[in-house]
Amino acid sequence: MMRGGNRRLGDWGETKACDFLVRHGFTIIERNFQTPAGEIDIIAKLRGDYYFVEVKTRGDGDMAYDVAVTAEKKRRLRKTVGSYCYKRGLREAGLVLASLMVIVDKHSSTIRCRLAVLI
Repeated sequence: MMRGGNRRLGDWGETKACDFLVRHGFTIIERNFQTPAGEIDIIAKLRGDYYFVEVKTRGDGDMAYDVAVTAEKKRRLRKTVGSYCYKRGLREAGLVLASLMVIVDKHSSTIRCRLAVLI
């Protein structure tokens, strides 16, 4: 279970991730879609494709760019995406599973975002 401070940081990072996606032409469809298998942080759409985005917020440093989404997390995400598509009736759409790293530099009070497609 996530502690209160981590949850607030995670929520803040998800908001920054949504801002980043909107600036890059995405439409936010839904946030925090939950099933017993897991949660999808952000569901967004760009040019007819649906992006299922796992957001990771990290401080700047060596561990900021580590493999933040494990194989087990990817497996749960795929299962959750399947549930979302079934519940929303998505059939012919392009589906993209992605991660979005929100890197916080406390010294300069800046953030960087990096969107990556998960395989």
